[in-house]
Amino acid sequence: MTDAWTLPLSDRRVIFARRLIAVVAATLFLPAAAIAVAVMLVPARSNGMQQVIIGSLPGEVLATRSVVASILILTVLVIAVPAPRWWLLLLVPLRVAGITASLLGGVGVGLTDDSATPIVADGCETGYVVSERAFLFAASGQVLRMDGVIGSRVASTTVDDGHKPFVDRSYLAVADGDTVRVWHTVEGVGEPLDTSSEPAFVLPRLSDQTGCGLAGGEPRAAPQTSGPTFDPDGGEGPPPSAPHDTREQVARMAALTVESSVGTAVDAAGAPIRVPSADELSCDGTTGVELVFATDDNEASYAAILGAWTAAGYASDRAMQEDIRYDGTVRLSARDRTTIDGMLHLQLGGACQAP
Repeated sequence: MTDAWTLPLSDRRVIFARRLIAVVAATLFLPAAAIAVAVMLVPARSNGMQQVIIGSLPGEVLATRSVVASILILTVLVIAVPAPRWWLLLLVPLRVAGITASLLGGVGVGLTDDSATPIVADGCETGYVVSERAFLFAASGQVLRMDGVIGSRVASTTVDDGHKPFVDRSYLAVADGDTVRVWHTVEGVGEPLDTSSEPAFVLPRLSDQTGCGLAGGEPRAAPQTSGPTFDPDGGEGPPPSAPHDTREQVARMAALTVESSVGTAVDAAGAPIRVPSADELSCDGTTGVELVFATDDNEASYAAILGAWTAAGYASDRAMQEDIRYDGTVRLSARDRTTIDGMLHLQLGGACQAP
């Protein structure tokens, strides 16, 4: 091998530049490959129910870009690394393969236009994002509940003609009581939205809503009515809305909660807890019951309580260390704090308007 110091200065500069490029490429390759592996492991381990979301980039985009970046960096490394002539038998095919893979990867990145959009209700982030994908006339979306950078799938969207309603902000989200109701357009941005219709999906309202003062979907549309209208004085006008009293349901589910416990449910002083009746509950827009108690076996009681709510037809969810059961009207927020204070903490509530 020729001593580099005996070469002309211009050749030495070329060799130095190639070595520097090779060192930089080798340094960048490891983190790029690590990011690709880490992002792809999340859906693999959760059977596709979870993915990494960073900003507006969903996991598929992050994985694709990281893989392409890794291939491109590796190609640069193979091209830049100085080597004896006989190594060219190996390096030339590798260089051609790397360049081809990089070009194909670039096309793949161009075709991957997945995007993640936070659902904003009344100007505040709800803790949910929608990952949307469109290709030609096909489109789909996944609704994800965020815990840090990990999104867990809780619902999906159905649209036509490659439409991405959340990217286009052609949706409505209303945080009301313990739920977030969401409507979105199906065929295009110009499609009218009306909150008097059934929402596309209903989500449990999370307790850690942040980031207010944001722009979300379209301004809330006023409910539409049809047919004759009237007012109490006999003139025409909109019919009065029917009051919704959830006190009976809350009291019934509170009783079921205690009855599902293992053994006797007692308060911090050791006295059996008492469940209030519906008549004892307030109804001033909301109503609710807070139950804090211990049982003979808190772990078994906690599982039995959640199972009883599920068996009663309530949907299940989990946010941070809080278990949630909800049906769009009444919501249970449950936490097992046995290791902290020896008690189970449960809150039941819902919107309430007395007749």
